[in-house]
Amino acid sequence: MTKTRRSLALTAAFVVALAVGGPAAATAARTAGGEGPAAASGRGRETTQPRVVRATPVAQVAPLDPPSEFGHATVLEGPAFGPDGRLYFVDFTAPAGQPKILRYDLRTKTVTPVHTDATSRFSSLQFSPADGKIYVTDFDNGKIDRLNPDGTGFTTVFSKPVDGRAMVPDDIAFDKAGDMYITDYQGSLENPVGRVVRLDAGGAHPIVLQNGLSGPNGISFTPDFSGLWVSEYNLGREDYFTLAPDGKSFTGGGVGMSANVGRGGFDSNSVDSAGNVYQVVMGTGRILVWNPAGDLVATILIPQQPKPEPLVSNLVIEPGTSHGYITVGGDNGGYLYRFRTLAPGPSQSTSQSKGGGA
Repeated sequence: MTKTRRSLALTAAFVVALAVGGPAAATAARTAGGEGPAAASGRGRETTQPRVVRATPVAQVAPLDPPSEFGHATVLEGPAFGPDGRLYFVDFTAPAGQPKILRYDLRTKTVTPVHTDATSRFSSLQFSPADGKIYVTDFDNGKIDRLNPDGTGFTTVFSKPVDGRAMVPDDIAFDKAGDMYITDYQGSLENPVGRVVRLDAGGAHPIVLQNGLSGPNGISFTPDFSGLWVSEYNLGREDYFTLAPDGKSFTGGGVGMSANVGRGGFDSNSVDSAGNVYQVVMGTGRILVWNPAGDLVATILIPQQPKPEPLVSNLVIEPGTSHGYITVGGDNGGYLYRFRTLAPGPSQSTSQSKGGGA
């Protein structure tokens, strides 16, 4: 069963019980597979103790959503900076008629609704370098939608089955030309049928780049766009895939890093300009950070007092700065948190947006 019903519902059920330092404490990264950069360069190195970075709250940006199949909790997703410098995100658990796409002005500290409807459940948001428009993945309805930053011009650009099977689009990443790389969040431990799918900039010509995955969720390009980091929610592992020059196939791949995450799961991820990989662990209130060689170099903690807010889902790094922003939820509503990254964000963001699964 996909995260759409079962795993998010289970996460919401124990949201109050989890606390920092609980059963989801992560271990240092270990490499495997031999295909990723971690495995290729990780032998024989001594690693230092990973630093601990504590995020600080910016603002509450969404109310506590009504009870649903996910419990009584708010889940925010998909933070991405628009051309106007404002921070856009989606409310995954927003009910019909309430804002489902929003933007936050860091200067005025105001939240503005951008779009709502009766049926969508958006799990990621990103801006295309091809046209500067917003693209969102509709997790429940298997669609990719597009709209202008002011909320006008809403249209569906993709909604078809791929190789005879409907999509469950979770996170999305764009290459320099605006072609889309999407995680198809399907599969379980017993039946790993999740995929990575490529669409061209117009939302056509789908290609399955990889199948056999167990709940693929986060997806982010390396700074040079030569490879992709893909997280598998159900396995707690980070896969690395190298791309052919035309972007239409993978030329190699393997497990880059993995971690013990208890009852948590690998949600969205992001990459900074130095190639460090920031992996959100849903249900734990933390983000693991590895360098390109696979060393765990930092753990980012979201304070869990006075009430737990462990539904950490996604993050974005403001391009050209060391300001990272995290979407955080729980039974108190939806929040943005801020932390200092290990390196600046790429001038053209390579982060996914959900930035990165419900």
